[in-house]
Amino acid sequence: MATKIHYAFVIDVSRCIDCRACLVACRVENSVPAGHTRNWVKDQGVQGEYPKLSQTFVPYNCQHCDEPPCVEACPSGATYKDPNNGLVQIDQKACIGCGLCVPACPYSARYLDEQRGVADKCNGCIQRVEQGLQPACVQTCVGDARLFGDLNDPSSTVSVALKNARSVQQLVTEAVNTGPNVFYINGEVQLPALLPHAPVYAAAETFWQKVAVPAVIGGVGLAFVGQAGAFAKQLIDGENEFED
Repeated sequence: MATKIHYAFVIDVSRCIDCRACLVACRVENSVPAGHTRNWVKDQGVQGEYPKLSQTFVPYNCQHCDEPPCVEACPSGATYKDPNNGLVQIDQKACIGCGLCVPACPYSARYLDEQRGVADKCNGCIQRVEQGLQPACVQTCVGDARLFGDLNDPSSTVSVALKNARSVQQLVTEAVNTGPNVFYINGEVQLPALLPHAPVYAAAETFWQKVAVPAVIGGVGLAFVGQAGAFAKQLIDGENEFED
């Protein structure tokens, strides 16, 4: 039986030079509107003491979590975790543009596209991956800092990189661990802004999940029972008329 695909990103922070070619490539490939981005590069600032100074740049994007809060927050089911490859996706035809998933993301990796009225984020360039290509940001990275592949394939680029890494880190805290599938290797990510915040669930979302949706389901159930009862009554009445 074929092994299930488990896509992930590996970021070698020792190789990023902050050229930001990945941002441009992503914007062009995915038609990201001005004022928004699907990926970022954060500058951790100068570290050490003169003359031994260093500077680390940290690329990041959607973490494609194993337990994504954005999926829980989405009232329409538009946001989902693909069971075939593990990537968190948005069905933008089903998205109602409520924006409840945006604050629910612990990594602030989502935005609301005001022009189209839908939520958007990194989708792992699945339209490229399905054609045997790398995501645009990975393909364009001049320093090979961004890597992408199948963790369940021991010979994949990401599996080999993780095996040979001097260090491996995920953006998690004791309070927030969603099982991110972006791994940082060969350097320490220190920037507090990259650490996850607790998911924010809006009052409207709580109402939708705990009141509106159960009410709709209950209403549909009652309507079905009523229709079934009416149909049964018609059958009984018909049989009685036939007997008479």
